[in-house]
Amino acid sequence: MKHFISFLLSILMLASCAQKQEAMLSVAESKQADSLALHVALMPTLGCLPIYYAQLTGITDSLDLDIRLLRYSAQMDIDTAIARGHADIAYTDIIRAIRLSDSVLVTSFLANYEPLTMIAQKGKKVKKMQQMSEKMIAICRLCATDYWCEKMLDSAKISQDSIYRPQINDVKLRGKMMRTGLLEGAMLEEPYASWAIMQGDKKLMQTEDKSYQFAIWITTDSLHKDSRKTEQTRKFIAAYKMAVENINKGLYADSLRSILRREYEMPDSVIDSLKLTTIKEPFLPKKKDTEEALTWLSTRNITPKKFNPDTFINTSFFNRK
Repeated sequence: MKHFISFLLSILMLASCAQKQEAMLSVAESKQADSLALHVALMPTLGCLPIYYAQLTGITDSLDLDIRLLRYSAQMDIDTAIARGHADIAYTDIIRAIRLSDSVLVTSFLANYEPLTMIAQKGKKVKKMQQMSEKMIAICRLCATDYWCEKMLDSAKISQDSIYRPQINDVKLRGKMMRTGLLEGAMLEEPYASWAIMQGDKKLMQTEDKSYQFAIWITTDSLHKDSRKTEQTRKFIAAYKMAVENINKGLYADSLRSILRREYEMPDSVIDSLKLTTIKEPFLPKKKDTEEALTWLSTRNITPKKFNPDTFINTSFFNRK
């Protein structure tokens, strides 16, 4: 009996060791798979919609693209994620990317137009830009919303000093405060601008096709560590383009509704009436926009010391078939 018990204990110990070894291998494989995945920092704006869509509708799976979404509502949180090495790809604008370059090496490889709209609160009975003098306009400072707010005020010949511009970085919060009458005005991204207009707020000006481009950029350090990630980045571009095409064709409408409900926190009543702006096909970032951003930053006495305009735009991913 003692021999049998000893034999049984030996079998159980071997089985336990085998299970532990198998679990360790599974964890190791999981870590390896995770290390090869592209970690993408994004936020609920129109420019990020194709990425949410590509993952939910299986476009990424069809391209064998493994992406892990890091969800944020404020651009400064995305900046932190990329600076600390948590993200491989992040959604931002050229102004912020240039400023970030002093803390981490980044290059831009894909851009798209992100409509920005100047919205006035319905209770103020403002009908045109000139009436926004002495009003409050919420923005995210030192980024595209700040840049375009200034351009719009200049076009209406309104003194910059006559406008109070509180900094509200969270895009969802800025939209909510606008819709609930807590702001006199705001620069809003889509789809929050359309939501506010549906609630009765007034659209004063929109960037439309002249929108200062937002760029999707990547840390070069991350790419150089593993060549397989560079191939994943090319697949990322392909997935983005496919998603834009399918969204504009109206494919998988239920998936789109689900994204707007879950990621953008929009109610069904608004989603049912929402008419999304046609998403334009992405393009390679433009040098002239980088130069304009640098000029604008210089007017604020901000000169990034480590930024290199000659290496900022990475053409290798976009042009390679």
